[in-house]
Amino acid sequence: MPVNLSNYSLTQLKQLRARIEKEIARQQSTGKDALLKKLKRMAREHGLSLEDVLGGSPDSEKPKANDARRPAAPKTPVAVKYRHPSKMDLAWSGRGRKPRWVEAWLAHGGALDALATAAAKFDKKQQRVAKAAADSVTPTPTVAPVAAAEAEVAPAN
Repeated sequence: MPVNLSNYSLTQLKQLRARIEKEIARQQSTGKDALLKKLKRMAREHGLSLEDVLGGSPDSEKPKANDARRPAAPKTPVAVKYRHPSKMDLAWSGRGRKPRWVEAWLAHGGALDALATAAAKFDKKQQRVAKAAADSVTPTPTVAPVAAAEAEVAPAN
């Protein structure tokens, strides 16, 4: 059933895209839940738990909490790729689900490029502020030792 999309305005198309993305996510989630239930039921029918099936045989020894493990590498924060133009505390790295404020921005006809531009401007401003702060810090002059203080050492007779 083909739909003629040329009859829709740009705003309507963006709203339709947002609704389609939400529906796709909902159906994927529903499908995953149904599959998980089915897998658990199948494992139960064979006298196993899903963890036994996915994690190996029930006889296998599981690592204990006090076993020595390699420490996890510290996660570095991901750079902000999108920022709200008027509310600078709203930021998104571009990874994962879109935050509500991004979806609202797009639904009201805003462009993702505008958010990227706002993020770039904010980063440039932060760099200028940091540079200005670094430039305004003046090193304290060191005082040279006084020659008389060095000469105070009396020779021992």
